[in-house]
Amino acid sequence: MSAAIPQLPNDEVVDVRPGDHTAATAVDGWLQEYTINRDPKLRERIILAYLSVADRLAGRYRHSRGTTPEDLAQTARAGLITAIDRYDPAKSPAFVPFAVACVVGDLKRHLRDTSWRLRVPRSLKEQALRLCRAADELHQTMGRSPTTTELAEHLEMSEEAVLEALAAATSRRDISLDQSAGDDTDIRLGDLMAAPGPREEPEDLLALPHLIAALPNLEREVIVLRFFHDLDQHAIAAKVGCSQMHVSRLQRRALARMRAQLVQP
Repeated sequence: MSAAIPQLPNDEVVDVRPGDHTAATAVDGWLQEYTINRDPKLRERIILAYLSVADRLAGRYRHSRGTTPEDLAQTARAGLITAIDRYDPAKSPAFVPFAVACVVGDLKRHLRDTSWRLRVPRSLKEQALRLCRAADELHQTMGRSPTTTELAEHLEMSEEAVLEALAAATSRRDISLDQSAGDDTDIRLGDLMAAPGPREEPEDLLALPHLIAALPNLEREVIVLRFFHDLDQHAIAAKVGCSQMHVSRLQRRALARMRAQLVQP
């Protein structure tokens, strides 16, 4: 390990948290070493260092139907291990955003596979989800719900296959927030839910410095001024010397870049 990397006791279990630069730098060094020597003991230390990140990501989905906290935790930890084994510093300089994307991707696939009342083959599940997306798109385009024939033509499927996929889709456990809260009321389930308060998750704070550092200079400056200095777009435009409209485009582009890094391992 390079002399520039902080050394920690060999038997110390590290839990990387926001602001703990010594631990984060040390574990980054372990990751660099592991990509070369694939030492199983080093792998175990890295897993333990980021285990709390995986568990917190699993906790975000704890109210999902059709699964258990234990299954979510197991899925998230498996995603973390996959991230560690797949991590390539040359392709993804920052490990945390890469790991978050891997874990969240595994959790979403787990929820997709468990949100059905009946056991449905994976191919039919994927067909049903594709059908739901197509129905939404056609509804927006046509201003009405598409017919079975229109869905079949759009998806290049037979009407019989469309009906089979529709039957599978109705077996999902998902409950729409637009669903009525009772037989004799216009209140929807979503109306009864409190709006979530703003919060900053530890794993987001761990990933944020890497995501911002990877932005082009002007986009990074706009994001820092907007979210860290709390300036509005007009003030930012005056400071960086461009139009408010251009600031708006830069902000949207920067947020899209960071979001893409978090969802694409």
